[in-house]
Amino acid sequence: MSEALLSVQDLSVAFAQGGKQSIAVDHISFDIGKGETVALVGESGSGKSVSALSVLKL
Repeated sequence: MSEALLSVQDLSVAFAQGGKQSIAVDHISFDIGKGETVALVGESGSGKSVSALSVLKL
């Protein structure tokens, strides 16, 4: 396997509001290699958008 163009290891994202913490993404990891097409699929509210925005540092 060739070297990954994007490697995400153990990504977790949580939001704090009113002293409560909500975990949006919990320990996901993936690699994307050259020439690969990847789809992030899941139910509504499963953390797809938060994962993508976190990888882009937005």
